[in-house]
Amino acid sequence: MTRLDPTHPGEVIRYDCIDACNLTIADAAAHMGVDERELTEVCHAQAPVTADLAVRIDMAFGGGALVLLKMQARHDLAQARKRAADLSIERVPVPDLEPVAGD
Repeated sequence: MTRLDPTHPGEVIRYDCIDACNLTIADAAAHMGVDERELTEVCHAQAPVTADLAVRIDMAFGGGALVLLKMQARHDLAQARKRAADLSIERVPVPDLEPVAGD
């Protein structure tokens, strides 16, 4: 079974917020007071959702800033795990601990 990558939150913002309200990215950026280029990059999964942007999106469209940030974290972790597949890092051995006096 192939496991799908977590969705970048920018896709959700684009389709469920901006497009659903019949707005352009430029309109949404102006409404929220953010740079159009920044919002465009997020909506095209080329930049991460920041905490500041997540709060603004929540204020403008609802849905929860924390939800967007958790989506971003899942997406970032999946990307990091893909990159880590090429690494050869061994786990650090845990030293044997001496019992503490009185145990």
